[in-house]
Amino acid sequence: MKIVIIEDESAAASQLKFLLNQLNINYEVLAIIESVREGIKWFTSNESPDLIFSDIQLADGISFEIYEQVTINVPIIFTTAFDEYAIRAFKLNSVDYILKPLDADSLSFAIEKFNNQQLIKQETLNQLFKQQAFSQKSYRKSFLVRYRDKLLPIKTSEFAYFFIENGLVFGQLWDGRKLILDFKLEDLENQLDPLDFIRANRQYILSRESILEIEPYINSRILVKTNPASPYEAVISKEKVTQFKNWFEKA
Repeated sequence: MKIVIIEDESAAASQLKFLLNQLNINYEVLAIIESVREGIKWFTSNESPDLIFSDIQLADGISFEIYEQVTINVPIIFTTAFDEYAIRAFKLNSVDYILKPLDADSLSFAIEKFNNQQLIKQETLNQLFKQQAFSQKSYRKSFLVRYRDKLLPIKTSEFAYFFIENGLVFGQLWDGRKLILDFKLEDLENQLDPLDFIRANRQYILSRESILEIEPYINSRILVKTNPASPYEAVISKEKVTQFKNWFEKA
């Protein structure tokens, strides 16, 4: 455990280290800070420790001035001879507030609280990671498409784009074939990876690879030319032009 001690009395800092040794705490002191000025300088130029032991009244002010000027998201155990700062201390990232003189029991209790907090944080993070992994959306990799009296397995990557014609949804393949799909265009939009496909308008979902040229069109719209050539003009509305360009440039 890497710690920083904010304490302007060398005897008090030594007593703290003595008690930590008595409790068999595995720790490393990164710094002993004796003033507000020194604390601001140290925390702005060094990596954060795991835990801070902080006195409050220092030679040039109070330690709260450090936390007001530097963002410190590190648990703090306050060690002080004064009880009037307790409420202010607990508004910070405080683990405990120990009145001097320090003793092994109060220090042990504070360390246990710190360890329990870290355990809870880690368990919470693990749970969030599990939820994220579980909820991470997977996108369609292939289709089974009815063709005459057969079902054809077609990989999603084989489709250049999808479009509506006469009320039917078609998938345009790179080899020139177009196949009727038993989906609504809205359903396909939710099943396709948005990194590779975009809903261009009410009639088209285009793959990134199918886009051949982009031309200005009337009323601040743009016209997308595709390969294979699309049977109808693929026009991006004025409202979606910026979204479309941002999507394409993220390739």
